[in-house]
Amino acid sequence: MRFLPYQIETAERVLAMGGQGILADEVGLGKTVEAGLIMSELMARGECRSVLVLCPASLCYQWQRELADKFGLRFTCDGRPADLGREELVVSSIDVAKRPEAREALCGRQWDLAVVDEAHKLKNRQTQNHRLVASLPRRRLLLLSATPMQNDLTELYALVSLVRPGLFGSFQAFWRQFLLDRRTPRDPDALRQVLASVMVRHHRQDLGAEERLPARQVALLPLRLTAEERRLYDAISAAVREEYWRRVQGESTVLPLITLQREVCSSAAAVRRTLGAMERAAWLGGDLDELRTLADGVREQAKARVLQGLVADLRDRAIVFTEFRATQEFLAGRLRDLGLPVLLFHGEQAMDERDRAVRRFREEPRSVLISTESGGQGLNLQVCRNVVNFDLPWNPMRVEQRIGRVHRVGQTRDVYVYNLYAEDTIEEHLLRLLDEKINLFRQVIGELDVILRRMESGARRSLESRIAEILWQSRDGRELGFRFEELGRQFLWQRRLVRQREGVLQGKGTAPPPREPAAEGGVLGG
Repeated sequence: MRFLPYQIETAERVLAMGGQGILADEVGLGKTVEAGLIMSELMARGECRSVLVLCPASLCYQWQRELADKFGLRFTCDGRPADLGREELVVSSIDVAKRPEAREALCGRQWDLAVVDEAHKLKNRQTQNHRLVASLPRRRLLLLSATPMQNDLTELYALVSLVRPGLFGSFQAFWRQFLLDRRTPRDPDALRQVLASVMVRHHRQDLGAEERLPARQVALLPLRLTAEERRLYDAISAAVREEYWRRVQGESTVLPLITLQREVCSSAAAVRRTLGAMERAAWLGGDLDELRTLADGVREQAKARVLQGLVADLRDRAIVFTEFRATQEFLAGRLRDLGLPVLLFHGEQAMDERDRAVRRFREEPRSVLISTESGGQGLNLQVCRNVVNFDLPWNPMRVEQRIGRVHRVGQTRDVYVYNLYAEDTIEEHLLRLLDEKINLFRQVIGELDVILRRMESGARRSLESRIAEILWQSRDGRELGFRFEELGRQFLWQRRLVRQREGVLQGKGTAPPPREPAAEGGVLGG
């Protein structure tokens, strides 16, 4: 294991803080490694024997493997309450830890070190998560979060008060001394100085040449739908648009419509599975049989043909991402026809099945891992450098999470990202938004999650819902493109706001917040 200079610097700084603090490096820079360095050094000094790691359930086994592989530390993972009260090294999901018996076991003993991953989920002092961590008997606490401040400056108070109670004084004293309002510091230099005593944060652009990640190479692969696919796409889009207006007037959910629209961009197999599960009384009514016939009539699928050619040419490992299980199964058959080792990773598998798939993927040099969104988080797959987005999520954060499985600390080669999209569909507009406006594929955007949360909070609806509105409310392709341009402009405005606030954490000066672009056509309301 080779530790990078900034990771060693982080460990040294936190140890100088007494072995506790907030690790706030950007996504993918190795906060887990930094935490492992700190706990290993404390153990070597004889100052730490018992360690508790709290994290989301999806990351428990990842933490267990990382600490075993890189530091030789054997942790019990999500054990029974009796184990939680007896074992010295424990990894537990925070949801399990909140259960009464588990909480009693964890809080009934003294921990030398407690580590909390995704610590921004503790920002609300009234939540069970925050109260659990606050009540843990521990000598030291490490909080890990790439986004320690997501919405406003008061969130910093909630995190800092866990690590260093009393550092800011009371909440009222913190407000009087440091804030003009929730988003504007009274004295940025003074606030940065206090934060520097408890928080360490690194950004990719600030790292040395040795520490930087390899480049991303991006390919956009357009394709034309077959005649049968075009008829299915147009028919589904028309039926969904008509039902959308009925549901809007009746204030009913549009989520099933969004799913069907995304499925028709993925594969006829995904559409067939959904239509086949619909009852005769479903909202499609008399159109249901016609749509089923159109889906059954799709014999050749353009995207699958392009994928086969791409994977055959790569002669290397590749991860293929799709959102839908039916598409995953369909693609597995098509790629196995090439004689390649094809492995599946999805949320319906048991944990040991997923572990076996990942192990085989690492061992087989030309294997293909076809993964649903469950593989978009918590996996370290730097052994691979090829990521294929077979279909595109309507949430940019999910795209970034997919790429982050291979483009992270430990990757030694350039990463290649292949984006398949059908021309003259919603995918083409979505890809233009991600690539040209958000510039997602050509740089790692550490603040992406914060930007999306701010956009969704301001509009009081998800980004997926707003994309659906743009698609179904636009009268023609010209208006559709115009509305996506507006959405891209609002994203850029939110990014400027986030980067201005980042100056408080990063040690840069602050400037007046930029003016919000005017919403046109009601698309950006809120």
